[in-house]
Parts: sequence; structure tokens; C-alpha cells
Amino acid sequence: MELKAELSYWLRPVNKLFKDFRKQTINYKNHKKRRIFIDRGSDILFIAHLDTVLPPRLIKQTKDRVYATGLDDRLGCMVAYNLSLEFGVDLLLTDNEEIGKTTAFYHDCKDYKWIAEFDRAGSDVVTYDLDNEQFHNDLDDCFAIGIGSYSDICSLDTLACCVNIGIGYRKAHNKDSYVDISILKKQTEKFREFYAEHKDTKYTQRIWTQYNDYGYSYNGNGYDYDCDCDRCGDNNAEPIFEYFLCESCIEILVLELHI
Repeated sequence: MELKAELSYWLRPVNKLFKDFRKQTINYKNHKKRRIFIDRGSDILFIAHLDTVLPPRLIKQTKDRVYATGLDDRLGCMVAYNLSLEFGVDLLLTDNEEIGKTTAFYHDCKDYKWIAEFDRAGSDVVTYDLDNEQFHNDLDDCFAIGIGSYSDICSLDTLACCVNIGIGYRKAHNKDSYVDISILKKQTEKFREFYAEHKDTKYTQRIWTQYNDYGYSYNGNGYDYDCDCDRCGDNNAEPIFEYFLCESCIEILVLELHI
């Protein structure tokens, strides 16, 4: 089946999709909490979100692209659903991610080995610091690793390492959004390789310190984590964006950068 034909199902109105999966929907009548969860007895979870910024609509397919609105994240829903069927993995499809109120927040997660979301433009992957060194290195063997801001996995109540996979769409919230078919295929194949290699590996997030004085937290669990400085190797380093830096190196960088 060509991508356009398969994608057309997932670009239908959101309420029709929830109706199709009513038996698998938790809090069906509550639009603030509703989410589709297919429990296949797996210890790995795939996730995507059904809500979109623009009404989803299929436009056209060319040799290299499919143009449609709502690819963020209906394309991800299609990919996550297909891969969950292929591998027999649990599936969570959420709502309200685009307004920062994802229904993933209300989901009671099992003790998963790791979690993959499919809600990323382009061809890299991001972890939002929901990782550990081994998970990061294993991902790096298969993918380019980028930096991201937010997706459903950030609101899941879990200590399993999480990753958001780029699936080739571009101009996510625009009327001329499209998916690059070759990137989608390459990313899907890379993920299959990663899954085959690491499906039996349990990855647990490293525990970050909670910084209430700064109004943000990593993981929000409030535990200390003893890390070495990425710059000098000293211990008692603090998480600064995606790095660990000790107090001395922070002061040096401030002076060097004239902050």
C-alpha cells in the first residue's frame, strides 16, 4: 500500500479515531484525559499524539513526498501503530499535546524497559534528558542525536529511558507540511535495527537533582545524582542544559563568555 493511502486513515477527524478505538480508550468521555492504550503485555511502550495544530487533511503525493496538514503527529500515530503491531509492543496514543496538556500525564505506566515516541521532525532523535549514558550511547550508534524541547514522554510518570524518533516530516504546523518518504523509510529501518538489538535491555533514567530555586527540574524526583564534570572530570557536577559542569568550570565559562 502506498503511503498516501495508508496515511489517509490516520488523517481523519480525531473524534472518529477515538470512536474506532473506543474499547481501547481510557476516559473516553473526558477530553482532558482521554487516551488510547493497547496493552499487548509488552515491557516496551510506543507513543504518539492524535491532536494536531491544523485540521488534518491529505493533499497529494509526489515521487518523494506526501503533502498533508496534521502530519505532526498523525504520521507518528501511523508509524507507532504499525510498529507496535509488528513487534507486539504496547501502544499509547494521547490527546492535547500541542497545547502542552498531554493526556500522557494521566497515564499509569507499567515498569517498561524503555519508551519510544514518534513525534519528531527530520532525521534525528532526542531524549529530553530522560536517559542514561548507556541509552544515549546505544542510540548514538544508530541515530543522530539532537536537542528538543517537549513531547508527551516528558509528562509520563516513568523512570524508563525515553526517546523521540524523527520520522521525516517538515514544516510541522504549516499548510504546506510534508513528509520526506526516503527519510521516513530510513528512520523506520534504523529503529527496527535498534529495537532488534536492544529489545531485551532495561534502561533506567539517571536521577537528576531538582532545582526549585530556578523553577525547573530534571525528572522532578528530587534525588541527588553524583556526576563528573564534562569539562574537568571533577565530581559534584550539576546538570547545565545537556552537560554536567562543576562550580569552578561554570565560573570559568562565565568569565570566558563574558556572561
